[in-house]
Amino acid sequence: MTYIELVDKIERICDYHQMIRDFGYGALSDLKTVNREVNETVSWADTPYVESLTNYPYVFLNPTQSTRSSNAITYRFNMIVMDLVNDRYVPGPYDTEPAGPAYRPYLQIQSDCQQYIDDIMAGLRFGLYNDTDLLAQYDPDVDVQVSYNLTPFKERFADTVAGMTATLEIEIAQPLNKCIAPYPPSS
Repeated sequence: MTYIELVDKIERICDYHQMIRDFGYGALSDLKTVNREVNETVSWADTPYVESLTNYPYVFLNPTQSTRSSNAITYRFNMIVMDLVNDRYVPGPYDTEPAGPAYRPYLQIQSDCQQYIDDIMAGLRFGLYNDTDLLAQYDPDVDVQVSYNLTPFKERFADTVAGMTATLEIEIAQPLNKCIAPYPPSS
């Protein structure tokens, strides 16, 4: 499995998940948030900007340093899973329980995002099927470490978001092989 195949497989798993709405990949500066960007094609008189919306829950895959041995490659990523937080929770007329402490909405979102991470890793480790297609085939050569680190967070960008970051290690058995390298044959 190549690097691009691995990232594509994670993206397919996220696309098929019924709760996750958006996927991104890249450096932390590539993280999407709701922001206003100049758009010269918009002809609204008072609005030279359009909003670039992030659909939440949002999974962002941030690559970090990988290692190579003679038999395998270990890819490392920070998987950042976040959702939008409503800071100003107001109980509705049908709410039977009190709103709880102010941190409660953040805690619930962090808990949900941890479950999304577990769902993604289970799909990667064990494969994922729908009724008609193989979405992410089980691959015995891909060893997804099940002891990943989790860090909860709450951040204010243009949006207030909360979630969980998982530090992942994905080991792929891929021995070095001079026979497939594009060198001319020895004479």
